[in-house]
Amino acid sequence: MAPDKHIRSWVYGKLNGMVVNGKTITTSDSRVPNNTDAYVIMSTIDKSRPQETKCGRVWNATLTLDLVTVFVGNNGSRLLVEAIQDEVISRLENPTITGFTVQDYYIDFGPDISIPQDTQSIFRKILILTFKLK
Repeated sequence: MAPDKHIRSWVYGKLNGMVVNGKTITTSDSRVPNNTDAYVIMSTIDKSRPQETKCGRVWNATLTLDLVTVFVGNNGSRLLVEAIQDEVISRLENPTITGFTVQDYYIDFGPDISIPQDTQSIFRKILILTFKLK
């Protein structure tokens, strides 16, 4: 069995509905939630199953999380998305993926993305969760 749905399920269960700085943060699978200005998208999952070794066959999988905050007008700052990032990292410690043994797990970070415009300002953080599962 492939680990995709099990990884997404664990992440969703840990993150959806978390409250950061008094704001409820929605977690969504691939789609931007309606009418929200702070959310987490589980955007892409990538996996491979390298050749079997004496220890058996493993899955290498990554899930990309896109943390987003949107402010109306040309205002706002990165502070909220940084607070969301801190909470996400805290909640995603010690993963347990149904049907698998986690052999290794770590988080990489993509470059920050800031999109200041006249009508809105968007601040994003990219987290890449990497799993080695047996």
